[in-house]
Amino acid sequence: MKKISIFGIFIALYSGFFVAGEVNFPEELLPLQVNEREIEHSFFNKVRTLDLPAGVHRIKVKYSDLFELDYDEHEVVDSKPFWVEVSITDDDYQVRLQPIDNVEQARAFAKSPKIWLQPEKGGKVVVKQVKAQIVVAPVPVVRESAPTQVKTAPKIQENVEQVAPSTGKPDAVSMLEFWWRQATPEQRAAFLTTIDAQR
Repeated sequence: MKKISIFGIFIALYSGFFVAGEVNFPEELLPLQVNEREIEHSFFNKVRTLDLPAGVHRIKVKYSDLFELDYDEHEVVDSKPFWVEVSITDDDYQVRLQPIDNVEQARAFAKSPKIWLQPEKGGKVVVKQVKAQIVVAPVPVVRESAPTQVKTAPKIQENVEQVAPSTGKPDAVSMLEFWWRQATPEQRAAFLTTIDAQR
């Protein structure tokens, strides 16, 4: 008679209970926070996939893309971070946005971003944009290898955010500025420490 591992059953039940599916983001959209937990991105490696339990989640997202205006001129179009509310079931999802072919369309999208979820097993899932910011208590950040697991309902406060696009040229300085804006304060401090050590 084959033995059944109690530990294996526990892990299977634990995983099945908490993780309902993956939410995958395109390159133009960066998830910054899920409910009360901030997402930790490395300087050169951005988190594009979230493992979420079933239920309703609030996700903080930012749009950012680089457009070539002329041979020697580029523009980075950024949105301010915005909150969306999504309902996750047992499925995997792709985050979708309307096709953006030029910088004018990007600017319009950044002013009023609208995204939705495309599940593998069903039709389009509407994403509700919320004009509220979650009040964050000191909690551990979500690391790239760890699934996002939040059980408690967050407190919110109203915070309507606007757009601030910026321009630059395709040189090292403009690209450094682009990535600097993507980095968290902790990542910026670590980067400056590394630079100082090399002097």
